[in-house]
Amino acid sequence: MAANAGTNEREVDALTHAVMELLEERASRGGRSGVPMGELVDALVRRGHQDRDVELAIWRVMQTRRATPNGFVCRVLRQRAPGRDIHTRTYEFTLIPWSAEHDAQLDLPEIGSTDPAAIAGE
Repeated sequence: MAANAGTNEREVDALTHAVMELLEERASRGGRSGVPMGELVDALVRRGHQDRDVELAIWRVMQTRRATPNGFVCRVLRQRAPGRDIHTRTYEFTLIPWSAEHDAQLDLPEIGSTDPAAIAGE
């Protein structure tokens, strides 16, 4: 993954390190639910980083298996429209530091598979 224009490799490394620090801090406090991606972005933007750079750093730590998704959060957005409410759902991964124990959860069976062993992850 190439760095954004204007973002050098040292900045990218510092940003991936900052992402991992936030994940490890949450894990060290016994947080098993992980950190939502949006929370990571918001925290690092408040520290002065560009949102796109943070997003790329998050993908980089997943690509290099330093972090892994372990769940998701669902946010329901409600809009009032004449005579009815409109509900829209958005989903985002929650992330934890990588571990062999949680790595296999990403080996998902093909959609539509009816093989019980494939569904069970065997």
